[in-house]
Amino acid sequence: MDFKTVLVELGSDAGCADRVGLAAGLAQRCAGHVIGVTATGMRLEPFRGAGDEAGRYAELARRQLLAQGAEASAAFHRAMHEAAPGVGFTHRLIEDEPGWALAQQGRMADLVVLARPPGPESVPVLVAQTAEYVMLNAGRPVLLVPPGARRLTCEHVAIAWDGGREAARAVADAMPLLRQARCVTVVSASSTHDRKGTHDMPDVPGAHAGLRDHLARHGIATVMHTVQGGDRIGRLLLEAVRHLGADLLVAGGYGHARLRELVTGGTTRTLMRHVEIPLLMSH
Repeated sequence: MDFKTVLVELGSDAGCADRVGLAAGLAQRCAGHVIGVTATGMRLEPFRGAGDEAGRYAELARRQLLAQGAEASAAFHRAMHEAAPGVGFTHRLIEDEPGWALAQQGRMADLVVLARPPGPESVPVLVAQTAEYVMLNAGRPVLLVPPGARRLTCEHVAIAWDGGREAARAVADAMPLLRQARCVTVVSASSTHDRKGTHDMPDVPGAHAGLRDHLARHGIATVMHTVQGGDRIGRLLLEAVRHLGADLLVAGGYGHARLRELVTGGTTRTLMRHVEIPLLMSH
């Protein structure tokens, strides 16, 4: 499968132009199309009986959001023309929350390119970040792009492998990129439980050799790298990736059901918020 439709999150963050350029480069390799999505947030509607003043305020707020959307569209056009002239692209303005809009639109894409979530762990676990919500609800692989990442070279791809369903899905979704890589390293860690007692990265006996053989049949040679666990699997994986000099990390995205909402597990959350290279995740 190639990435024929690449959807990219547009925003006012400093890394947006780089993110668009990276998405454009991916689409160019696959003769694909880029869709840029600007989500304005929930459309404001005045309460019944609130009066004319409330209605005027709601309309003014809506016009301001639409004006911001127009600016985002112009910036998207400029970034696409600079990054990949000739690659087709479309801009969509969605009057809804970013997570919901990107998840819904992403279901008709091959890959969803998102900004890396904020790093501080002080954000409450039950507060769903846009990237986390999309990863858990879109049904498509997401590519998280940290600020400053302008290209996806795929010279050295690292796979965070635990033998689980999510990791297997991520490997399958990343296959077009794995085939381009000059070096693929499978990084595994010993089993652990996060602080809540939920098993976040299961270890399946024999799965590592099975993955090596599976990728070899696709013409992809792998190197195995093991890190010793503890309760800091996410940090250990990030340190290993940094030491290896990888330029892309592929990992499964795990979630837990809490208060009727899916939230990401501890290792997944650490990878998403602290990774310094592009991170492809599937759930």
